[in-house]
Amino acid sequence: MENMRNIFFWVFIYSLTIAFSQILLKIGLTKMAVFSANNFNELFLVGWSVLRNPYILFGTALMGGSYFLWLAILSWFNLSLAYPLTAIGFIFVAVLSNIMLGETMFLYNYFGIIIIAGGIFLLLYKF
Repeated sequence: MENMRNIFFWVFIYSLTIAFSQILLKIGLTKMAVFSANNFNELFLVGWSVLRNPYILFGTALMGGSYFLWLAILSWFNLSLAYPLTAIGFIFVAVLSNIMLGETMFLYNYFGIIIIAGGIFLLLYKF
């Protein structure tokens, strides 16, 4: 049982980090001008805008940092258990998008969250 708490804790932290990085990337992109790259000059300008955007930089740094956490998780736990648990990230993204970005959630979104949470519970219950 201790092993289950450990894996859930670390995958929880990993998934929350990934979800928060996605929110930061979305905030950063909404603060940018139109994102298009029809020619090399526009591509350069988009790249320059991305490099100067603190939300995108921090979101990318979080994603990079979470990669090393994921490597540690893989070294500690079975992939067949750890990877399916990352589905909790879908819940985090939906809830954080609603709270931080003001995105609307509908009744079917809540049902989807319940189904995902139920699947995670069944996965944990199995082990």
